[in-house]
Amino acid sequence: MAPANSTSPHKRKLPPRASPSSVEHLAQISWLRPYLDDHDFRIIPDNRTVTNDGRGHTLMGKTWNTESTIKALLSFWRPPPEDLRGKDITELSLPMPESTRPEVRRFCTLGPDLNAHPDLLHGGVISCLLDSCLGGCVGMLLSHSRDENPMFTVQLHVTYKKPIKTPGTVMLRAWVVKIEEEGRKVWAEGVVEGEGNIVHASAQGMWLRAGKKQHKL
Repeated sequence: MAPANSTSPHKRKLPPRASPSSVEHLAQISWLRPYLDDHDFRIIPDNRTVTNDGRGHTLMGKTWNTESTIKALLSFWRPPPEDLRGKDITELSLPMPESTRPEVRRFCTLGPDLNAHPDLLHGGVISCLLDSCLGGCVGMLLSHSRDENPMFTVQLHVTYKKPIKTPGTVMLRAWVVKIEEEGRKVWAEGVVEGEGNIVHASAQGMWLRAGKKQHKL
């Protein structure tokens, strides 16, 4: 059952680069509806736009943006509790309780052109999806930071638990567990889940903000 404070994703105002077709597709999947309707989370833009004259974000924006790879992708963000919004990120007491922590939820429908063994998603794709989701959570939490240099993944440990069948739909969840050096170093965790709260994989990673010289490179 959807939470009492739910609003159908069909009725929400979509931000730029959020796919209406993904909303329509995912809303038809019954086990996703309580998550899609949770009004504590808001839809956020999906980074499926190729940038830098065709040189950036090509994996998710082009190569894996087809009917037979990632047919649908939709992301949601739950911001920090109201009493913590606007505060410096270094003031957050991490990790926060699961019920209130800032969290990204990402929903993906995965197709047969991402297979390894027959009808099973390649493990490398799972790692990439977790890297993207955890990194997206880090970016959302630090979005108001004065330092605009990009963050890069420097560590990612993935534990595979159950295979993912294709075609099929999964939910990724990600949250930040530690911040150091005024946001220069950030640790995050996340999971890939299927219907019935089955955990297919989990991950822990670290992100590092590039210095000015590294950014220029």
